[in-house]
Amino acid sequence: MFCIYCGATLPPDAEKCTICGNPVVLPPEPEKPAEEAAEPVIDMPAPAEPEPTETPEIPEPEDIFSGEPLGQETQVFSQDIYQSAAEERDHFPESDVRTGAPEERDLRGDYPASVVRTEYRDGYVYEEETPRKKRSFKWIFIVLPIVLAIGATVTAIALWYNAPVQQLIRALDALDYTAVAQTIPKLSEEERASLSARMQAYAETVIERYNNGEAEYAPSYELLDRVQRMFPEAEINGAADRLAALKASKEAFAEGEKLEQKGEVAGAISRYGEVIRADINYDTAQKKIEEIQNAYKAQVLAEAQKRADEKDFLGAQAALMNSSAILGDDPDIAAKLEELQKAELDDYVESLLKTAKTLADDGDYPGAVKLLEDATKKDERFDRQIQIYKTNYKDKMLSEASKYAGASDFEEAVAVLEQSKTLLGNDAEIEAKIKEYKSLYPVRLVDLSPIGGADCASSWTATDISGNSYSNGLSFALYPILATRVSTEYAPGGKYKLFSGTWVVESDSTEDFIGTVRVYVDDELQYEVSSLTRASQTAELNLRIEGAQTVRIEAEGAFGSPRAAGYIYLAGATFRNGPDSHEIIPLPVLGGGMSVYSAQRQGFIALR
Repeated sequence: MFCIYCGATLPPDAEKCTICGNPVVLPPEPEKPAEEAAEPVIDMPAPAEPEPTETPEIPEPEDIFSGEPLGQETQVFSQDIYQSAAEERDHFPESDVRTGAPEERDLRGDYPASVVRTEYRDGYVYEEETPRKKRSFKWIFIVLPIVLAIGATVTAIALWYNAPVQQLIRALDALDYTAVAQTIPKLSEEERASLSARMQAYAETVIERYNNGEAEYAPSYELLDRVQRMFPEAEINGAADRLAALKASKEAFAEGEKLEQKGEVAGAISRYGEVIRADINYDTAQKKIEEIQNAYKAQVLAEAQKRADEKDFLGAQAALMNSSAILGDDPDIAAKLEELQKAELDDYVESLLKTAKTLADDGDYPGAVKLLEDATKKDERFDRQIQIYKTNYKDKMLSEASKYAGASDFEEAVAVLEQSKTLLGNDAEIEAKIKEYKSLYPVRLVDLSPIGGADCASSWTATDISGNSYSNGLSFALYPILATRVSTEYAPGGKYKLFSGTWVVESDSTEDFIGTVRVYVDDELQYEVSSLTRASQTAELNLRIEGAQTVRIEAEGAFGSPRAAGYIYLAGATFRNGPDSHEIIPLPVLGGGMSVYSAQRQGFIALR
């Protein structure tokens, strides 16, 4: 039971309210006149008992702003609010007021003052005369702190939610570059310091998003530039430069694709090569470079081989070497270049050897050798062939010199061998032959010193009766009183085979002069010519002196008068090596019918 005035709960036997002091049972009203009709009692049917329902499960409270569960303290506070409301509801008995229509109740569940009759389920019927209600304000002390707490919480949440740090965090999470850039200047130094690590990670996110094509360059660069300046302690210096490098890399990649479509492989490779490793396009760029280079290399190799097949080795090598601008030091190109260089050398060597052989077959060994020695390319095949040609040439020259030597023409033999030195140089075999042939050279007696008798060597020129001149001889001047016989002796030393010259009676001789000449070999008379006069013809002397150690020449005159004079001249007196035979070279009969004879070994052999 409770007081109808103040609502306080009363014990069952209470007569007055212990709070407001009003009686529990109203005093009986005075009887009314009969004519007045009794006011009917409105008997309201009792409302149906509500079916018991399960207590709804109160969801775990969440932060209305962030959507996250509230902390422990906030949950306890919310539970207190629900508990207070339940206790207030318990003040009312289960037999709730049922007078009047439900729509006549106010928001607190009370009836308006116009309702004067009230029936309670406790068995009493109360009549109210619209007394002034006295209400309890205890709830104020309960609700007000709750309201204040909720207001403070809401205010704190609102302040926290609108704080620059939270705005920045939300902008970062939303990747709202504009909001981030606008919020950063609002932060305090302490707030910036607390966010430095997060900003460092965020800078990487900005770079990554631009790299992946999820953000534009301009706002990203502006944001990173501002972050670098506002968060110097975040160690993100250079982030803007890295972003700029990525921009240049992506532009290079795009330009490389355009150049590749145009067929400008060199430019495309160059631009693809500028794509940096940090760029998401790096692997693609490297793959494109490899594909372009492989296609280009195949084209270059085919072109080089085509030119090589056409014997255009220089063009083929040029094509390969020019590819280095695109392919660099490619091993396949290097191997092909080496192969073509060898092919070019082989072709060059074969062609030159063929030309040299033509010259050698014509006997022009010096020309063949010079052709190979002057070759612009060096090869061991040239060296071998040059040596072969030199050997052949030496054999040829030795053979030719031997022919001249066989004809006692040692001077010509030596001349041939000296000529060969131009090509063969100081060949040991050639030098030995030259020395040998020079030892067999003819020697003029005017160049030798006599070992006995008079020195008849003459430097003048003799003239015969016909006016012919002779030189390099021995002169024998004969006079009736001064010298009727003159002789001179030489020592050939056994080195010569022939003693040769030309006998001349000089025109200065008198007509009454008659001369005789004799040659003694090793003191034995081997040669004699008599009846030599001014009118005598010249006669050739060819006397074998093989192995002789000494040769004496003697001239003797016969005179018709004391004033007579005779001059006999042996022109071209020479020791030489002649044919290896014992034939006597016939001498012509001198004028006047004088006899000419020669003794050879066994005696004198008369000659005409």
